[in-house]
Amino acid sequence: MIRLIAATVMGLSLVGGAHAATFAQKDTATLRALDKITGRSTDIEVKVGEPVVFGSLKVELKTCFQTPPEEAPESAAFLKIHSTQPVAVETMEAAVAAETVETVNEANPELFSGWMYASSPGLSALEHPVYDIWVIRCTAPDPVKLPAPVTAPDDEPMLDDVPPSLDTEPTPE
Repeated sequence: MIRLIAATVMGLSLVGGAHAATFAQKDTATLRALDKITGRSTDIEVKVGEPVVFGSLKVELKTCFQTPPEEAPESAAFLKIHSTQPVAVETMEAAVAAETVETVNEANPELFSGWMYASSPGLSALEHPVYDIWVIRCTAPDPVKLPAPVTAPDDEPMLDDVPPSLDTEPTPE
């Protein structure tokens, strides 16, 4: 009986010591895209609600979460990846610059919809014969830096100095 109580207390103390990671929601994800044909990898910045075209893929970031710096590093992003219509262009740059990209029809289905984790890229991966895409990190925009405070030169009068004529109390009439 005493052993059972001791084992229970020990188990509860171990469970109490372990804690789940806390995540902060961010609005931008850095993804790494690999073109398997050329062997080139490219880092892509994707903002929530602003789809990005890479090759023949359209990548949409729905949400992105990042652990704080004091915890084990982990990024998790919910992505939707669609195949795009073949674009009759001469270069890949022209395909990326295309204004309209038709997606999700019978010929071009949704290729991936789900969570990708930076620490486990193979856990939930895009299955595509030409491209690989995985999450690197989630970020938020840098805070706006305020300009340096303006200081008055030493020879200028201070605003606290009130002329003597204004320093007196008005007399009631």
